[in-house]
Amino acid sequence: MIYGVLKSSDLNGGVVTSYRKSMIVTQKKTGQKTDYIRGDYPLTYKYLSENSSYFLKRKSTIYKGKPLFSIFGIGPYSFKPFKVAISGMYKKTRFTLILSEKEKPIMLDDTCYFIGFDNPAYAKIAHFLLNHEICQKFLKSIVFSDAKRSITKEVLMRIDLIKLFNIVDFEHVKEVLRISKDTWTDFGKLISSNTSEKQLTLF
Repeated sequence: MIYGVLKSSDLNGGVVTSYRKSMIVTQKKTGQKTDYIRGDYPLTYKYLSENSSYFLKRKSTIYKGKPLFSIFGIGPYSFKPFKVAISGMYKKTRFTLILSEKEKPIMLDDTCYFIGFDNPAYAKIAHFLLNHEICQKFLKSIVFSDAKRSITKEVLMRIDLIKLFNIVDFEHVKEVLRISKDTWTDFGKLISSNTSEKQLTLF
């Protein structure tokens, strides 16, 4: 149940393969019952029970009526092994590529936004496109640097990844990404197959 976790300050715009902190992930999806922990992971349950007072101090209404030891902002996307992430706490518009350690996904805290992939090559392509000069210029033109949180979901949802993909010529990036034309094409098919509704779940 223990996973590595990254905070906004850990995202450097490059590639991250390790972490400084760890966390206990009690649920696979929001609202999942947590009584399984007692039987499957008795030592973890003992630890959580001994620290239950901290859970009870949480005042947010999202925890009311929820199972003991609940967390929020968790779902299948959280367990994607390869992620492209950006901090919501800083003014930087650069995206970080996160490659899981020992095939176990690295988690991100709730100050980060990310896209998850099962294929590392797809994650590398997305990382390249989102850090491309065209995308970076666009972000800088719509981000309010004096805002308390410059990078928001609303800002990120204005990125048209499909259009960005179609603008960039594979011949100019194949050596940088070290991928085949088939992989590049398959990535294009993947993002193009998303409906506008699915697109809203990218970040």
